Amino acid sequence: MTRVYMIRHGETDWNKAHRLQGWSDIPLNERGRAQAACAAKMMASVPLDVIYTSPLKRAVETADIIRGKKAVPMISEKGFIEINLGRWDGHSPDEMDELYPGQYDIWRSTPGDVHIDGGESFAAVQERAWKSFLSMTEKNKGKRILLVSHMGCLSTILFKIAGYGLNDLWKHPIGNCALCRVDIGEEGTMHIGEWGRDDYIPDDLKMKVPFGRVKD
Repeated sequence: MTRVYMIRHGETDWNKAHRLQGWSDIPLNERGRAQAACAAKMMASVPLDVIYTSPLKRAVETADIIRGKKAVPMISEKGFIEINLGRWDGHSPDEMDELYPGQYDIWRSTPGDVHIDGGESFAAVQERAWKSFLSMTEKNKGKRILLVSHMGCLSTILFKIAGYGLNDLWKHPIGNCALCRVDIGEEGTMHIGEWGRDDYIPDDLKMKVPFGRVKD
């Protein structure tokens, strides 16, 4: 059996401010590093064969903290980068309302239908993330893999396995440094064992409001 542990990166200042965060290379903040330390403690007794990360700093730093002193190779894979938000990147909900009226609420209600000017759709993210996921697991059959990436990217992989539509993406949030787990049998069957588990992170380190504004 191949087992993939999937962990979202720790908090950044843009997460804290509810700024849209795509390819902008924002590092972890103090709370993000503390969250990663909690994930490291939770994963301390888990044997790992290889670690894959998004190339962005927030994912690489999270992975490095979790790896600690373990002699585990770490591979940067562009297919696991966050969604490209184009001209939206870095804007707060209020700035989005001013610059692109109505688009933020569409983004939060039907994200699968959004095509961002200068950026990607979630369908495009899912296509390249799924390709990288299959390549990673094929190269590491029978191993234990840690993948550190982003909510958008990890969610599209999990939605592919679960058969969910991308418009429901925000209904299954993955908090900063939360854990998901996918087990793959010898025949290639995939089972999601955990999704968004974060009981190892103290409440005072969790974001009280995960998104800036969600429209039902």
